[in-house]
Amino acid sequence: MSGKRTLIAGGTVATDSAVFAADVVIEGGRIAALAEPGAGGGADELIDASGLIVLPGAIDMHAHFEDPGHTEREDFTTGTMAAAAGGITTVFEHPLTYPPVTTAELYREKREMASHKVVVDFGLWGALTPTSIPEIAGQWAEGAAAFKAFMPVSDPSYPHVTDAEFLDGMREVKAVGGLVLVHAESDSLLQAGIARMRAQGRGDPLAHHESRPAFVEEEAVHRALYLAAHAGVRIQIVHVSSPVSAQLVRDEKRVGRPVTMEICPHHLLLDLDDLVRLGPYGVCAPALRERALVERLWDFVLDGTADCLVSDHAASTRAEKDAGYDDIFLSPLGCQVMQETVPLVLDEAFHRRGLTLDAFVRFSSTNAARISGTYPRKGTLLPGADADVALYDLENEWQVEARTQQFSKNPWSPFDGRRARARVVRTLVRGETVYADGEIQAEPGSGRFLSCHGDYALAPAVV
Repeated sequence: MSGKRTLIAGGTVATDSAVFAADVVIEGGRIAALAEPGAGGGADELIDASGLIVLPGAIDMHAHFEDPGHTEREDFTTGTMAAAAGGITTVFEHPLTYPPVTTAELYREKREMASHKVVVDFGLWGALTPTSIPEIAGQWAEGAAAFKAFMPVSDPSYPHVTDAEFLDGMREVKAVGGLVLVHAESDSLLQAGIARMRAQGRGDPLAHHESRPAFVEEEAVHRALYLAAHAGVRIQIVHVSSPVSAQLVRDEKRVGRPVTMEICPHHLLLDLDDLVRLGPYGVCAPALRERALVERLWDFVLDGTADCLVSDHAASTRAEKDAGYDDIFLSPLGCQVMQETVPLVLDEAFHRRGLTLDAFVRFSSTNAARISGTYPRKGTLLPGADADVALYDLENEWQVEARTQQFSKNPWSPFDGRRARARVVRTLVRGETVYADGEIQAEPGSGRFLSCHGDYALAPAVV
């Protein structure tokens, strides 16, 4: 390796398999060595990590930046700035933009546009919609390793799939060796639930939850897993909110099927009391759940069933969210949580739940790298990996104040006021500091596009 030599000295390093004192040696943007403390030698840049925890940068497999289309909500620059400030060094963005990314041509256009804006590394998922099925191979060739499907109606511009269409799409994804991502909620049960709330004149926050209870997700997860087993395709259930859904995933894993799952911070940290308190700012899909279900969901994090911590970051303007105070069904779905996801879940998992730091590394980074095809260049601090690193202070308490802390375009957070002992001090992407001490230190366009086919590859910034 050649190029600038950076030494992160004096910290406690957590990898996916161990936690130990070490100095991290970075050369040419990659990890050169994990050295005994004090044995790292000289460096062009010395980063003092005394008293800090050094982790692989988190990988967020599920984000929505609304770019192109609704950039008044968020864009790739502000979204990836928030990611960097939250210890996230790689983000995979979903195809539900305007226009939705349903063709190879639209994929190329979005990739080129985003490459000029990002401050962390990024990937783009492809679409699995009724009209995009013939385009799956083309999007795969352009760099899409996973394809997103909705079982319920979500947005008119991004049609949901029937079971027959879903199975056809799965077969196409299987043919190219890709991964199916599915938003699993039963459309018929969901529409009936909304109609029932409307008939009762309900527009209060709890009406959102009662229109789409956990069973709506659980039935769809069961069906999605059955179809995936029939197609023989890899499948990831996104934003799991129910322990029953998690158990279904666990059962599939036990018989050797290639099934994985994601969990979001709001489903781990918030409950129905928070939905009542937050009103439209707590509206997401799947909905927030009862505290008893939240507690049981944590069991699947602690035993390793849950593969990936993701944000499902979905920004909205305050005006859009505020419309839900009059009628909760007028609020856009989604929580704006990119910047708080990793530190808040790390605080809860480590300080209160007893999750070890190496297990947290797997949950926040390594598993996602393996699933996305970017391991071992991402998701690890092993020599040869990209030097994507996040430094955390796990001792000094801080409080979420979105208006003054967030880099998102419209700062707000369902976690406002929450206190935590896990603060991101510095974030590096490929050895370069992109965030430190509350400031972004990277220019838009410094992140790179990830092509995730087989062994990790970095595609050109602009193709």
